[in-house]
Amino acid sequence: MTMTQSPQPGRAAHAVIAIDGPSGVGKSTVAKQLAQELGYRYVDSGSMYRAMGWAVQAAAVPLDATPAIVALAQRSTLELTFCDGRSEVWVNGQQVTSQLRGEIVGAAASAVATVAAVRDVITAYLRRTRCQGDLVMEGRDIGTVVFPDATLKYFLDASLTVRGQRRFRELQRAGQPVVLDHVLDAVAARDAQDRSRTVAPLAPADDARVIDTSELSIDEVVQLMLSDIHLNHLQDGERA
Repeated sequence: MTMTQSPQPGRAAHAVIAIDGPSGVGKSTVAKQLAQELGYRYVDSGSMYRAMGWAVQAAAVPLDATPAIVALAQRSTLELTFCDGRSEVWVNGQQVTSQLRGEIVGAAASAVATVAAVRDVITAYLRRTRCQGDLVMEGRDIGTVVFPDATLKYFLDASLTVRGQRRFRELQRAGQPVVLDHVLDAVAARDAQDRSRTVAPLAPADDARVIDTSELSIDEVVQLMLSDIHLNHLQDGERA
């Protein structure tokens, strides 16, 4: 992982705000907006899994060839760089950010994410990003596995119906022909996979604040977090 910025001399470890939750809760939009409000760097942990999925596809490694996938992950160089508030993902020196959103890469990312040794490699990469500055990082195991010592932890959730409808509208806006029932089934299947996997299952950290976004706008969720963050800073100051 490329290090573009080192901690300032005498400064404590950079802050990390962890945002976890299932698909369709607005994690990415909330995390990006919160990072912008705070002047932190935004990291989508899923982009690293998609990058590895891209690498697997580019190398024509079968998705059921676990030893070959692990070997590829261990010899690959993943980089996350930041420029003008935006992040770019690199695999073995190639900038691949724009190639990570396709369905084929998504399927490969889901497959590699179930492999414990691959998760170990990517978790190590993600932890190193803390050296690059204060972070808002979103994913599914940030507060439980990647940064159990995160400064603050949030777990966003919403009803399956709401999340399915959000995903349905997102796909419609992207011009994809979709059927709502099929989208709901896909979201439910992803939930089952994420929550029941033996490696880093989706669950809120014990010390995470759980926010149900079913009836909340993105702005409302961000404002809740900002109020919480400011309150914690005041409390820290009172204890100092």
